[in-house]
Amino acid sequence: MILQFHTPAFPLNTIVDSFTFYEGLIHEHSIERLLPDGSSNLIIELDNIPKYTFDNDSLEVKEKYLGAWISGMQKQFISIGAEVGSSMLIIRFQPAGPYSVFGIPMYELNDKVLDADLILGTEIRTLRDQLLGAPTGTEKFNIVEQWIGSFLKEQPHSIDMIRYATKEISKNPTLKHVKTLSDRFGYSQKQFIQLFKTQVGLTPKYFQRIIRFNKVLEELEAKKQVNWTRLSQDCGFYDQAHFIREFRQFSGFNPQEFLRAEREYKNYVIVA
Repeated sequence: MILQFHTPAFPLNTIVDSFTFYEGLIHEHSIERLLPDGSSNLIIELDNIPKYTFDNDSLEVKEKYLGAWISGMQKQFISIGAEVGSSMLIIRFQPAGPYSVFGIPMYELNDKVLDADLILGTEIRTLRDQLLGAPTGTEKFNIVEQWIGSFLKEQPHSIDMIRYATKEISKNPTLKHVKTLSDRFGYSQKQFIQLFKTQVGLTPKYFQRIIRFNKVLEELEAKKQVNWTRLSQDCGFYDQAHFIREFRQFSGFNPQEFLRAEREYKNYVIVA
């Protein structure tokens, strides 16, 4: 199996968080639960193997995908396939990144996984053909960097403000901090929320909730023994009940169940 990651340099890193390329995927499981992480993704398959999403409860096939597809901001977990032998390239965008590329209000993609040609048309097919012809992961990364670079000049004037706001929320994911951002930029709260929804997909408050949940996941990864009360307080939850309710909404587990579940990466839980 080949697995490669790449983080682009400035200014591409203002749009893209990272690129991932893998080939010849090896797994003993077939379905994973993907927990929301505050990002949107463009996924390009390079193997002609169909990919699937599944119903979270019944695990029956929900949708089938080939070619390329866009996963918008997910408010809750989704169930996805882990097909053996798969080869894919994944573009993980910065929270405000895909707005410049897709050219539509990002809230229209919330909780959706759509065929990419519905938004990007023949352009995405051309990109996929170029990636198929590139023999190495490094060359594939160079191709997608050039493609993403073509959108830099089209960024709206407010993008720097929203980009700064997402970074501030990521550094300090508390609701009190979120409420101060609109005042800092000279917008009314209503105007700021609308700009944020358009360019990120979520309201600032909902984005903050997902970032706070991911802070919990990072803490769980780092600690062998967990003090749940202290963890919930450190991550800005009102009380233990609030912490458990939020954790279940975003993961489908209570915290103890999550620790017992088999996980491959921070946001991926094996379910079948």
